[in-house]
Amino acid sequence: MAGKAKPKLTDGERHARFKEMVREVEASENTADFDKAFWALTTPPRSELP
Repeated sequence: MAGKAKPKLTDGERHARFKEMVREVEASENTADFDKAFWALTTPPRSELP
């Protein structure tokens, strides 16, 4: 049985939840840290390179 749909979050509520999650996971505000992590996830291991 399906219940009522949750009301959609406002932009302010969504932003507040995002900021809370950033603090919780101790995310860095430095864009270089993001680029380094992204590169590590998207670059195949050396053993798979041609």
